[in-house]
Amino acid sequence: MIPEEKNKKNRKDLCNWKKSRTFVTKYINSNMNFNLKRIKRVILPSLLLIAASPTASARDFFDTSVPASSDVFSLGLRVGVNTSNRNIGKDVYNLWNKNSWGTGFDLGVVADINIRDYIALQPGVFFQTRSGNHTYINTVPGEFATVDGNKLVQVGNYRSYSLSIPVICSVRFNISDDVRWSVDLGPYVQLTMKNDFDNTVWFPEDYQSGVKVEPRSVDVGVKMGSGLNIKEHYYVGIHYWAGAMNTWKDGALGGRNKAWSFTVGYDF
Repeated sequence: MIPEEKNKKNRKDLCNWKKSRTFVTKYINSNMNFNLKRIKRVILPSLLLIAASPTASARDFFDTSVPASSDVFSLGLRVGVNTSNRNIGKDVYNLWNKNSWGTGFDLGVVADINIRDYIALQPGVFFQTRSGNHTYINTVPGEFATVDGNKLVQVGNYRSYSLSIPVICSVRFNISDDVRWSVDLGPYVQLTMKNDFDNTVWFPEDYQSGVKVEPRSVDVGVKMGSGLNIKEHYYVGIHYWAGAMNTWKDGALGGRNKAWSFTVGYDF
């Protein structure tokens, strides 16, 4: 092929390629425009609808609405374990003053009085057992002197049985449709029915009446804590009970009651 004919063929091929590229470009652009219009008309509204649906059905994190009349009052059962301690003023027994944390259990009923969705009053009644070990050693002068010095000793463990009546204010937050978180605070009264000191020993034995330490039968304090309600029925919580009165019948001994409780429950 002569050079002139070859150049003509190359120009023709280039022209054909440009026409093909123009056609492909127009085809792609037309299809892109069609697809974009389709996305705008069909897909985007669908996505917006899907995104909006959970928001429309989900409960507000902090819902201030008034509860329905059927939800104003409800009852629940609670059961759990506790660990507790009763101490004595550090200056009372000058040689040794030790109170260890013991264990017990809680069994109770609570009532929810819902003022708003986010706030409720919750009175309750709990039967509680509490326990602990103690060792008190004091130095006194006089007739009870021993070869080891003038030491008066009370050592052993105790178990108490009581009714505790808290009335707490519970503020609630909606974590999701199925989970609610509560923050609780309120006063309580504790009525002790029995204190068991059967495993306690005194030394010297004749000095029981002088060294024996006995707790009060009534205590008041503050209950505070937090919990989760799952699917409107199942409950798990942790609370601290802080006694506000002197623990012992002898007010000079000082000291306070305190306990942690861990409970699960079912709300009707």
